[in-house]
Order: sequence, then structure tokens, then C-alpha cells
Amino acid sequence: MHPWVARQWHAWGCSRSVFGDLCRRQRFRGPVNLHFHTQSSAQPGAKKLFRNVNSAIIVPSSVTNTRPEDLIVHIKPVLRQRVFKDRFIVFFVTPSFATWLLDDQVFLHKALKRTYAHLLDRTETPYAQVHALCAVVDKLPISRPVGNVDNIEEEVRQRIQDPNVQEIGQEGIAYAALSPSDSLPTSSGVGTDKAAISFVTFERSDDDGGHFSDTVRLPLANTVFQTGSPTMMTYSTWEKAKGSHEFTLKEKRNISHHGIRMKVESDIQSTVLSVPLVPLSKPREVEASMGNILRRITGPHGASITASQELEQQVPRYFSTRGEPSQATTVWALVMGPHRNVDSSEETSLSLQDQSEEKQWENLWKQDPPCWSPLVPVALKNGARLHRVLSGGGGWGKKAGLLSLDPIPTRGINFADELSDPEEILEGNFEENFGEEGPDLDSALQQVARPGDWVQFFISPSVPAKDDFITGSHGGEQVWGLELGTIPSTTDAMPVALGETGTAGRKEISVYKSTFGGLAEGGMVISRRFKLGQEDGFSTVGTSTVDVPFSRFSVLNWRTESSSEDDVDVGGQDK
Repeated sequence: MHPWVARQWHAWGCSRSVFGDLCRRQRFRGPVNLHFHTQSSAQPGAKKLFRNVNSAIIVPSSVTNTRPEDLIVHIKPVLRQRVFKDRFIVFFVTPSFATWLLDDQVFLHKALKRTYAHLLDRTETPYAQVHALCAVVDKLPISRPVGNVDNIEEEVRQRIQDPNVQEIGQEGIAYAALSPSDSLPTSSGVGTDKAAISFVTFERSDDDGGHFSDTVRLPLANTVFQTGSPTMMTYSTWEKAKGSHEFTLKEKRNISHHGIRMKVESDIQSTVLSVPLVPLSKPREVEASMGNILRRITGPHGASITASQELEQQVPRYFSTRGEPSQATTVWALVMGPHRNVDSSEETSLSLQDQSEEKQWENLWKQDPPCWSPLVPVALKNGARLHRVLSGGGGWGKKAGLLSLDPIPTRGINFADELSDPEEILEGNFEENFGEEGPDLDSALQQVARPGDWVQFFISPSVPAKDDFITGSHGGEQVWGLELGTIPSTTDAMPVALGETGTAGRKEISVYKSTFGGLAEGGMVISRRFKLGQEDGFSTVGTSTVDVPFSRFSVLNWRTESSSEDDVDVGGQDK
């Protein structure tokens, strides 16, 4: 068996069997490091203080008759001591409110006046400028509070083992007040067909030299029926003249790609990626492939089989075990590198238990709630890629048993770091640098798997979704500061049904403080970049699409009580 897989199971403190012991959750005892990066180590026993930017997710109980003013009033103005630092504001709205962005006087101008009220009331200020990024995303997340404040490692593990697979997201608005240096115009990216916004969650130096940066790319919502445009995202600059109490628009552009650096000056930034999948097979070695097509793999007992042969047996068994009728479903393939293969005798010994292998699969699949595999997020952290299986099986001759996987681009997510000042985005050289519709994202497709790689197949069990509305104000400091994720497609749903939460007769607003993010019906693209020296440019070293519904990428910023108090305020709380 793949030795890297064995090492990861060992790290979780459980039996290394892929099957029976996988579902014994009480066996997961050891500390887990699933962070993409940890900026520094916390002192043992030190009290943890959470640090978030001035942000919130604002959700109405019903989209019907909701006015911009109903939501804007819940925006927390930037602190007086922060108004010259946090001059970059990001607004997300969901499709039900996309028309608000067509006219700046309807929403944006009012929201800016509320956000920067302490700046506008300074008559002594000779001149000031703020920048606004507005985008439409499919839905907004409801951030979970930190349940185990004293043990962040345990909190991370719980989010892996128990992903939120019922929340389909909410309609509303979200905002985050950031520094102008956190605005990152993109210079290249993953594909040209999908407008997206990218979040840079880490930029740090490695102990062995070099600099890492991790990015999550979230596709924008389809707004063709609301605005007449496939997607909607604008970048604008507003000015306050001397003695004025109003903002005037300096310049505004429609863009298709942009980046945001979600960085808080904290001692530690913890992240977790949860991908709700259950294995359908053990890792299999790839024998033959071409482009995005898998031809042959090494099956059970070392026999060479067609790529789809094992799946054609396992998928019907999966539904039969769960007592569900056979149905169309989606399968994902986790592709891992070739440098971790081991003697097949170890693979055999790992799978031998007191029950047959068939019985172990049945015990795994019939778990309710499902026993989600922690392997996928750990594998992605170590450079693996996740692919949706598009088609395959059947066929005749050379086409028999082929599997077609979702292709991947060769280029990752890069940013125009030389344009660190957002004002330069709106200069005359914008089109020269990025083109009328944004950056040139030309990319070619690479081979998804090569002989010697390993592939393992997964499925995502269906769990009833819920769209509960919780009234009142929530959140605060002890919440995950950034939540990005995926939700099932609602293409066939009626527009009104998407926005209602079952409380159409009430007009209530729920405010989730100190958190920000968005949910997409398309897949997130997670990319890791690296550069050797501070002056060097970043190069992409790993990129994967994560389009499994209910996947979540979450960020938590915190520090220890013994840290300096000088920079505690980052705009999250008024004083």
C-alpha cells in the first residue's frame, strides 16, 4: 500500500487499516497538524486571544422587501484610529441583491458612508481616498464559533471529522475592512472561463529558506438573470475632498479577477480544509494514462485491470450496503505522486483483519452519520490533486474501461505584485497589463496522472440539507475569521425559493460578527506558491480543484496572552 497513506493514518493515532478502524472515531487521539502553515508556536498553557478584522456577514430572514438600508445599518464603522489604515473595503452580496450593485447610489455609496463615518466627520482632513471591491457570490457561510478555545489542534480535528454537510448557505451581504496593500490585482490564473476572486491566506518564510504563499480561488456567482452579465465584480476608488462630508467617485471598473490578502497581524494563523468524502477503493497504482484519461491501474492482488473495473463493482455495492436504489452519482479521484510506493505485501497485511475485506467496506459505507475520511485534506496539503470523474466505464476495444477525469491547468494563481498600490489598478495602463476583461489567463492542460502515480476513488454520501435562520447577533472574537466553501448547485431552483428561509412573514436581521467569506456552486481552486528569495517571483508548486459539495476552507487568527498588546486592535472591536 501507499506508504504515505500509512504514515498519515499513524499521525492520526489510529489503526493503519483503511477500513474497519477508520470508523472508530474514538481512536483519533493524537495531535493533528493539518495547517497549511503555522506562523509561530504558542506557549503551552497560555491564554488564546482571537484577532479578526472589522468584518461581518449580515443575513435577512427574507429577501422579500429587504432594502439596502436594512442591512447597511448593521455595518460597524471603521475605528477612528484605523480609518487611514483600513481604506480597502470588500463587499460580497448574493444574487438576490445583485441589482443593488448596478447603481452605486443604491448600495455602495451608502455603505461607504456608514463604513467610513469617522473619516467623513473629520473636517480637518484635507484629502482621503478609499477603495471598494464589490462582488456577487452564490451564498454566504455562517461561521462556527471556536468550540475548544484551549485546544486549537482538537478544534481543527473536529472540523475535519465533522464537516458541516447540511448548511446550503444564506442570502445577504458580507463586508471586510482591510488595508490597501491587501488588494492584489491578478496577473494570471486558472482558466479564462470563470471569473473568480482569490484569497491569499498565508505569506511566510520557511525555516529552511524560501517563502510560501497559499491561495484559495472562489468562483463568482452567475448573475446573467439578475444583471444581464455572466458575473459581476467591480473595483472603484472614492475621494473625500477637504472640508467635505461626502465621497465622490474617482474611477470604477468592471473586472473578472482580483485577489485579497486576508492577513491579520497575529502570532498564529491556523487553517483547516474539510472535504466530506468516503473512500470507494484503496490506493491503486496507475499503469497507463493519456491526458485526462485513465486507461489501466493495478487492481486487487496486483492484477492489471481497466481503470473503471473496480468502480463498476464498488459503486453498486455502495448503494446496496446503504439500502439506497442505484442512481447517478459523482465520484472523485485523488491522484498522488509516484514516490511513495511500497511492497504489495504491506498492502495485503494492512487490509487483513478479523473480518473479510468486503465486510469492512460494508461497515464503512453504512455509517450514519458517514465516517468522513481525513485522508483527502492531508493529501492535498502534501501536493496531491483531487479530480471529479467525468465519465467512463463500458465501451469496446481500446475504449473499454476508460475513466475521464476533470482536467487541470498547468498554471496556478499569480498576482501583479508590482501593483501594490490599488490606485495603480485604475491608471491608464490597466488594459495594457490586464486587458479589457482582466488578466490573460491562458493555460494549457497537463496530464492528470502518469504511470507510477497512485489514484484512490471517493464518493460523497447524501445528507439532507438545511437552511435554518437563526435570529439575533452572533460571532465576536472567538470565531473562524474566514470561511470559504462549496455548496450543491441550485441551477434548477426558482430564484425566490433560493432566498427564503422559511420566515417570509418576519423582517429580522442576523449579524455574524468578525467573520467573512463566501460559498460557491463551482469548485474552489487551492494553490501553493513558493519563491526562494524575497526579491524573486512566486512559482506555483501545487494546484488542485476542490468541488466536493460542503467542502470548507477556514482560517483562524489568534495570539497568546503574553504577546504585545500594541497591535491588538485590528478593526474588529470599537473602543
